Amino acid sequence: MASASAVPETYELGGEDAKQTLKRVGWGRLLKDSFMRFRTADGFTNSRAIAHAAMLTAFPALIAIVGIASALHVEGFRQVIEGTLRRLAPGQSSRLLQSAFRQGAQGGSALVGGLIGVLISGTFVMSVVERGCNRAYGMIRDRKLGKKLLVGLGLNVSAGILFALGFVMLAAGSGISDGLTRAGASDTVSTIFNVLRWPLGLLCAFGALTLVYKLSPNRHQPGAGWLQAGTIMATALWFALTALLAWYYSVNDSLGNTYGPLVGIIALLTWAYASGLALLFGIAFAAELEAVRAGVPGPRTFRRHNETVVDPQETKGLEEQRPMVATVPRMPGREAPDESQRPLSA
Repeated sequence: MASASAVPETYELGGEDAKQTLKRVGWGRLLKDSFMRFRTADGFTNSRAIAHAAMLTAFPALIAIVGIASALHVEGFRQVIEGTLRRLAPGQSSRLLQSAFRQGAQGGSALVGGLIGVLISGTFVMSVVERGCNRAYGMIRDRKLGKKLLVGLGLNVSAGILFALGFVMLAAGSGISDGLTRAGASDTVSTIFNVLRWPLGLLCAFGALTLVYKLSPNRHQPGAGWLQAGTIMATALWFALTALLAWYYSVNDSLGNTYGPLVGIIALLTWAYASGLALLFGIAFAAELEAVRAGVPGPRTFRRHNETVVDPQETKGLEEQRPMVATVPRMPGREAPDESQRPLSA
């Protein structure tokens, strides 16, 4: 199968270099080639993997947050969380989230278990993110397991927290506002939060993406100024998808009847998938911009095992890996290859 073309490591690239390259190549071509790089790097598949892994982190995170609030006896904060859950998943659909809330309210072992779950599952989320970033740059090898998990852990407790805060601010902001009102906060506090949650959410998402793009790929990355092109693209896409999903779930009253108590899970899984798409498309955009700067001819490799080749000798050894390799008729003046070396015809 085709894969994204390899991007040479380039050094000392900054924001001004990115602007000049982007101006030279044009937005239209770069967006088209970035989508091609995203698709041939298995962007959709890796986005689904990120979403599934993120779901395994969401509930331990909720249990841990509620457990911390219970251990510190911050009753107002617990009321805000409970009110937010009721707003996000009203009626029968809130049963699963409310169950996680009650589990976290027990404190003690629930808190410890929640924190351990977040550290483990969140680290694996970032390991999947590294794989997606590496494929976007045309690399087929990730870091060694120990280093990969160590980098994933560091990104989990930094970028992962920023991503979660960004989601809370943007997608769950109205629910938090209602939770503040239920907890006895004044209208002024709710109004200030509603105004500030948009820029704060975008700032959290931008910071998280910057950390991921700089540290996650298994290569020497250019400066943060160069990576801002991909970060801005991913943040804009993530904000648009998050706002669209938040609006859709707020106006569609039939989802509760369709999915019942699973609507909260469906909404969270859909948002996680959209976030994975935005994250990996942004890194594909940054990778393609760097590929254009380095003179790479295209966003994907054009040679595949099952494509027609000029000389059967070029496929020597590949028949053991994938026997269906097409050949072409012998060209005039070229000696016929040894039949023992000829690949199987498709």
